[in-house]
Amino acid sequence: MLRRRPRSSATIAALLAALGVGRAQTGPSNAQAALGTPTGSAASRNRHLPMGVPASLCLHGHVAPTILLVGAQKCGSSSLWFDLVTQVEGTLKARPTPGLEPGYFVKEQHFFDQDERFRQGMAFYVSHYPTCTRGARARYAIDATPEYLYFPGMAARVHAAYIGHRRALRVIVIVRNPTDRVLSWYGHIGAWRGHGNLSLDEFVHVSLRELRACAASHGLTTESDELWASPCRRLHPPLYDALTGGLYAPQIAEWLRWFPASQLALVTFGGYIKRTGEVLHDLAAFIGQGRRSGAPAVHARAQAGASKPGARQRQRLAAAHKNSWSMGQAVFNVTVRAALTKFYWPHVDSLIALLHRPVAEHMFSTPFSPASALTARGLIDGTM
Repeated sequence: MLRRRPRSSATIAALLAALGVGRAQTGPSNAQAALGTPTGSAASRNRHLPMGVPASLCLHGHVAPTILLVGAQKCGSSSLWFDLVTQVEGTLKARPTPGLEPGYFVKEQHFFDQDERFRQGMAFYVSHYPTCTRGARARYAIDATPEYLYFPGMAARVHAAYIGHRRALRVIVIVRNPTDRVLSWYGHIGAWRGHGNLSLDEFVHVSLRELRACAASHGLTTESDELWASPCRRLHPPLYDALTGGLYAPQIAEWLRWFPASQLALVTFGGYIKRTGEVLHDLAAFIGQGRRSGAPAVHARAQAGASKPGARQRQRLAAAHKNSWSMGQAVFNVTVRAALTKFYWPHVDSLIALLHRPVAEHMFSTPFSPASALTARGLIDGTM
């Protein structure tokens, strides 16, 4: 039976015990307090962090995921996940079932997006994470499944599943120039699924053509946010969702429908790469923990400097984080890049407009703040 907390009634404590639910202390952790907040950091400028939430969440005897790194896919989420689990104190990754689940389930559990897993319930979900330990320091489990951002309906499922514990959640979204995202998609996911003998340039031309045709058949334009939740979201093989995955505005808006903006953090790929240490420090504050003492930032290229040791370090880090399915570096020709940029520009504008709406006013952001400070040009050229 759970130990009664000073501010909890015996009835509530007994009920929580019956449900297999336990909570650690509320408020900032000791690690966070010791870390402090760097002057001028996004953490110091984001003034609407949710306060008084559980430092750890225990469900069915396990530390339940409270950090959801939901994507976007091919925007650096895998590297960011690696940095978070290795450098933010108390962050816990999943433990795939040996022989039954693939190794990458250590990062992404696919609980909410796969019906057969979702039907097994929260006890099944949290069983993939470490057991709760009485008196342990605050710990935060992380699930970095990118489909949670891309698939419609995921935010609603999370909202329902975490009833009574929603305030404990921290949702992180990382975005990048959507044109560059297509390049990464082609080199990784496309290589895995098969390109249908289409070169990179041919792939983009065919994708744009088919998406325009699909949009027209459903009374939509290619500038419409409604593309994301329409049948055009996923085209036929080998095109799939290469283009619509970069329509960030409706995907983020879906989460803002179900959760307060203060529980969402927006990160840009360009900012993460250029100012890794600051981004991780800010996210540690957002989560409620501190950076691991002395741990270097995996992508701190600026910190590595221009020296020969720094260059070797960057090469080593790049190799360590290269996707196993990557085909190597590919480039668009000028015409294809221009066509993709033209397609995405109104959707980038839509994201910027969303960040200026009241619903997103208190969204956490890093390495810039407030979230509404992000500009279309800054996202496109990677300077923010």
